[in-house]
Amino acid sequence: MITVLVFGTFDVIHAGHKWFLKKAQKLGDRLVAVVSRDSFVLEQKGALPRENELSRINALKSAGIVDHAVLADAKIRTYGVIQDIKPDIICLGHDQQTLREDLEKWLEHEKNGGPSIHVLASWKRHKYSSSYRNRPLGGIGAEESLLRNNLLIFLLIIAMVIFGFSWVSGKRLSNVAPPAVLACIRFFLTFVGFLPTLIGRKLPQIAKGEAREGWLRTSFTALLISAYNLLCFTGLRSGLANKGGLIVTTMNPLIAFLLLLPLNRGRIGIGALTGIVMGIIGAVLLFEPWLYSFQEIVSSGNLAFLAAAAAWALLTLTSRKAQSIMGFRRFNIILYSLATLMMLPFAFSETAEGLLAAMNWIFWADMMFISVVVGAFGTGVYLFASSRLGAARGSSFTYLVPVSALFFTSILLNEQLQPLMLLGGSFAIGAVILINHPHQA
Repeated sequence: MITVLVFGTFDVIHAGHKWFLKKAQKLGDRLVAVVSRDSFVLEQKGALPRENELSRINALKSAGIVDHAVLADAKIRTYGVIQDIKPDIICLGHDQQTLREDLEKWLEHEKNGGPSIHVLASWKRHKYSSSYRNRPLGGIGAEESLLRNNLLIFLLIIAMVIFGFSWVSGKRLSNVAPPAVLACIRFFLTFVGFLPTLIGRKLPQIAKGEAREGWLRTSFTALLISAYNLLCFTGLRSGLANKGGLIVTTMNPLIAFLLLLPLNRGRIGIGALTGIVMGIIGAVLLFEPWLYSFQEIVSSGNLAFLAAAAAWALLTLTSRKAQSIMGFRRFNIILYSLATLMMLPFAFSETAEGLLAAMNWIFWADMMFISVVVGAFGTGVYLFASSRLGAARGSSFTYLVPVSALFFTSILLNEQLQPLMLLGGSFAIGAVILINHPHQA
């Protein structure tokens, strides 16, 4: 049996892909596709693919052209996948010249000679090139791409307004029960809220090696989301909801950007640099450190809000890889079940005296809102959109949250808006817009 191996990103299967795969299929008896990892695409093209690596593998399998599809090596230019599959022929496209040269150098050191390399001629390159099709504007498929992105953006905006209102519910809940109890109940209800997404769905299988990494990454994300909820509820017990809504949601995208700097090799455009300075000024104005002693800063809730922003920024970054391995539905089911189990020991350690009596219909209405509407829908949309649009761009939409949070808390909780708070929030929002402006480096 002659095995043919192909390499590619295969981002949204189109006619060009099908032509290439069918041509490669005719060269042998068994066709195996090696799919580029998201991290490699980001490094080489400067942008993430429209579909994550797991979705791209599943799309290839569903197309029914390849016999098997696997992820490329985690470390580039190692070609362990070739050693595992042992193909007879490696079929390359006309535009994979760099890969061809690299493969030829690698094969020179192979003791057994290795597979032969077959290069196909081009076919309607300008019409069916993935880079051309998937660019933001223009080209075949641009309308579909724009429509999908606009739908994601619309859902993100709805989610951000929901997040803003959640600070009202969170404040009311924080006055009824301890943070660990609230977090545990919330995670369990969110877990239940995600269960209907499994109805009629068959979860894709995960490779053994990938499953272990997926579980580890999802467990770490569960730890972060647990920390985030504990910090938010702790801050709300002693601080203002509008203050928390401003600090958490404006500092989150700034911190996410700073965490991403190493991946961008530290390159910062003038607009982004201006945004960072504005963000620092906004953080100081929001925090108002001159009003507090050290002890008051620790107990005011502001420090908890700032730590919550850092936890959420890190969660945004780490959840993307976990989702790409586990799949959106499996990831969320496991995430919230693990988070519930993590919170159980802390929740049971709290005294139950008077808790049940305080949990009236308003408590459960607020809890259902932040668990199902905010947790299952809002957070689900946010994490899914961030995995498609990119962590930095996805997190930038949180600048809409403080606007809605200020509106809802001032109307429903009668919390007065301080001038410095508004000024600091404006600086932070401006910083996020500058940092995520498409023309900035």
